[in-house]
Amino acid sequence: MTDVRKTWKGTRDRRLLLIFSTWWSVLRLCQCQCPVGSTSFEKVAGSSLRSARLMPLYKGTQGEAAITKECLNRCRALSDCNSMLLSYTAQNCMKSTTTSEGRRSDVVTSSPPSSTSYFEKICLTAPRCSRLWTFERVIGYEISGFDDRTIPGVSTRLQCEELCLRERGFVCRSGEYDYAFQQCRLSSEDRRSQPSSFRPAFGDVDYFENQCVTGNTFINASSWRVARNPNGDGAQSFLCHAYSYRPSTSSCKLSSDDTYNLGSNAVRRRMGTEYYQRANCLDLKLTCTDTTMQLILKTREPFDGRIYAQSKPYACQAFGDKQTVTKFVMDVKGQCGVELERDDHLTNTVVIQYHPLIQQKGDRVIKLYCSLFEETNRTISKTFQVSQGLEPAVTAVVNATAPTPNIRLRITDANGTDITGTRIGESLYFRIEIDEDSVFGIFARDMTAKNGRGDQMIQLIDTEGCASDPRIFPPFDKIPGSKSLQSRFQAFKFSEDPVVRFQVNVHFCLEECNPVVCPGGTQSWGKRRKREDSGDNEIPIVPDYPLVAAIVVEGSSFGNNTGPSDRYIDEREMEDSDELVCTTKTVVVVSSLGALFLQIGLLAACGTCLLLTRKDQRPKYSEDAASTITETLPPFGSVHHSRLR
Repeated sequence: MTDVRKTWKGTRDRRLLLIFSTWWSVLRLCQCQCPVGSTSFEKVAGSSLRSARLMPLYKGTQGEAAITKECLNRCRALSDCNSMLLSYTAQNCMKSTTTSEGRRSDVVTSSPPSSTSYFEKICLTAPRCSRLWTFERVIGYEISGFDDRTIPGVSTRLQCEELCLRERGFVCRSGEYDYAFQQCRLSSEDRRSQPSSFRPAFGDVDYFENQCVTGNTFINASSWRVARNPNGDGAQSFLCHAYSYRPSTSSCKLSSDDTYNLGSNAVRRRMGTEYYQRANCLDLKLTCTDTTMQLILKTREPFDGRIYAQSKPYACQAFGDKQTVTKFVMDVKGQCGVELERDDHLTNTVVIQYHPLIQQKGDRVIKLYCSLFEETNRTISKTFQVSQGLEPAVTAVVNATAPTPNIRLRITDANGTDITGTRIGESLYFRIEIDEDSVFGIFARDMTAKNGRGDQMIQLIDTEGCASDPRIFPPFDKIPGSKSLQSRFQAFKFSEDPVVRFQVNVHFCLEECNPVVCPGGTQSWGKRRKREDSGDNEIPIVPDYPLVAAIVVEGSSFGNNTGPSDRYIDEREMEDSDELVCTTKTVVVVSSLGALFLQIGLLAACGTCLLLTRKDQRPKYSEDAASTITETLPPFGSVHHSRLR
């Protein structure tokens, strides 16, 4: 009996142990896989998590269409997969147990940005859609001036995202979370509907975009493609922002990414392929008569930009007067470049520019058609995308009684590389650097941007050091752990001129400078700290020092395809050149005259040779001829050509 009891007790203990182990495993799994709510993902396009320990998750085959879907489904099913790095070039994905919480600075841009995407697992209690991922996140960015609802006291970014999903007062397309103030800001706009207002944020702010919304119409650019593989096997799995179509093979590749979140570098030319991406519809109305073409633009915000004919930018233009309805009338027989096409259509190309002087991401090129025999008029739109340039950053030295501080002005990309040219809308850094062992601190003010000709100018930073329009150029901030300053902005350009010349005045103060409080409560390092024993009339320690630099912002465009795609004319598209040589009219004239005189000398020498060869072949004549030629021709290599850089 004792043995039976012991056996029964041992069996019971083993059963209890098995039940407890099973319960503990299920509990651990539930803790990792959302015991309340549902598992989804947050995507950071074109990025990776620095110092994350990665382990293989899935290896796809070349050209596999559903690589993103397969990787996310596998990560969703694993309790030790808290984040995932997807490589589109290698066609594989790697899992990690770490996330970006508390280490936002470790999320870095990959090179090229279209090669990878970082996904982070999140647990949502709010209702969500069937997308593979629910939010896209951009670290350190915001949409300025389009907050529909502001909620204070929100403790986490995830709670802010759930508030966006639960919003019923308007369609919540995007939001921002301010970590320092625990503030959640929701908006019915996003970076595609308001590209000119999407800019680097001041402070610890992250932008997120709701993927459970629909997009707008597609625009087309023939012979272009997205330089990455598609994300999934259908538009129901993700929000499709672009696709490429190859008529020769009848293949269609869908993508969740476009030039708005990856930049124009992600699109590469491929002959025989047509690239389409979603664009926000313009509220346009075109009316035509036999003497005029009238374009009416309706906007939600007051329009104070410029509309002009692309071929006659200064002879035919109209400026907005801060109204929501703007009219642009073109005389068919006037100076607006209206052309008669195929004897039955009037056509013209106009530019809608949202700033009166500079071109920014989101500006449109519109090609207009008016039928002379039909009542319906057609409107075809295009958007600016790419640009390139030259001219290096400038280094200057400021003289003072203390050890001389070296001041360096640099314009860099997100990776810290000095750039000489870029594309409209690309994220850049304007950096003013000073030696860390210097006794001086610096601040900046009176900053302007001019076009290449110098006849157009806008103010970026005023005399107090505050940003004139933070949407174009945000205020300066200190680079952490240094005395240097930087401002992160999006590339822009002036109309009809790709060159943008920056000039900023740098001021000095002993040890360090205090920031100035600008309108709206923002801070900028544009005002020196006043010494206690001096008043407002403090004599500057060293004179103000101006720094200048220039970049070129220029390129081709994409457009809608609501009409014939072979009719697009983009005068801004140009081939890349290996070398660009700058010169002046005087240098050209002098060089031309020099070349002319050189040719005359060569002809004279040749004539002399012919005359001498016909004479008697006496030795002294040969020597005299040789001497004459030597004196007539300049020494080899004596003509030097120089290039102005």
